[in-house]
Amino acid sequence: MRGTGIILTSNYDVEVKPTRGSSGKIESGFVIGNTLYQNQAVILICHSGEITEMPQLGVGIEDMLMDNDYAAWRWAIRMNMKRDRQDVKDVQFSKNKQLKIDAGY
Repeated sequence: MRGTGIILTSNYDVEVKPTRGSSGKIESGFVIGNTLYQNQAVILICHSGEITEMPQLGVGIEDMLMDNDYAAWRWAIRMNMKRDRQDVKDVQFSKNKQLKIDAGY
């Protein structure tokens, strides 16, 4: 199911919580859950070309710091979420306002 996968920690490392069976062997370890928000965060942080499996994906939001073209950034965010096959309903982003993304799988 899209939107379910391996969970990352706040440092973007794979979250591992090993569970052992009765014999002491590790039976599972990766934490599985809803990945929508972490996927959105990774898309916002990464620049185009940094995600090997999909090189055109990535907003590079840090480049926005000295830019005032909020419409272009809203468009870039919307297009990148659509590339990830998210249904984008709304992207709100302007000067002195929080970024809000209404999208999902």
